[in-house]
Amino acid sequence: MKSVEQKSPISLLIAVLATLTLLMLATRTHHFASFNHLPSASIAVFFLAGMYLRNIKAFWFFYILTLTIDLASSYYRGQFGDCITISYPALVLSYGVMFTVGYYTRPNWQQSAWQVNIVKVALALFVASSIAFFISNGSYYALSGKFVELSWAEYATRVDKYFFKSISNPIFYVVVAMVIDFTLSHFFVDKAINNKAHVNNWL
Repeated sequence: MKSVEQKSPISLLIAVLATLTLLMLATRTHHFASFNHLPSASIAVFFLAGMYLRNIKAFWFFYILTLTIDLASSYYRGQFGDCITISYPALVLSYGVMFTVGYYTRPNWQQSAWQVNIVKVALALFVASSIAFFISNGSYYALSGKFVELSWAEYATRVDKYFFKSISNPIFYVVVAMVIDFTLSHFFVDKAINNKAHVNNWL
């Protein structure tokens, strides 16, 4: 992947990695804790990992994490067939779409207006979430072996039931991340400008 790199301090990258990991654990492990009603952050995590961690190793780390959580959850419930089917590997394509689109749509608050960044990320998130949904949803219905007699009309009904919920799940997490990113970006830039001006005054 080649793009204009925006380098971040290693401590910030570690903080982002830790936060996204905790977010994945908190929202994908709802099978273990019935009190957890947070919407799944899985596709948002991959989108944000591409946007801020910007390393293919981060993608595989989170994919292995999701696989581990799903296997543990299925074992805990004794229902491997519900989640782990022949269509499960297709999820890597869904997550790959989110990661790649996130990688190429990282906002640049210094070089572009905030309105441009918001529109760019919003459109990218909608397109990526839609593609990811149809990959995971379509592969499940086509390959899992549980819906042999499913017609296109019935599939359209199921899409109507789950599509908007699926693509709306990551919105909250991405919005929060962008607000934090915008705030930190302006804080550090303004601080650097003020420090430079202070030094120049003393010269």
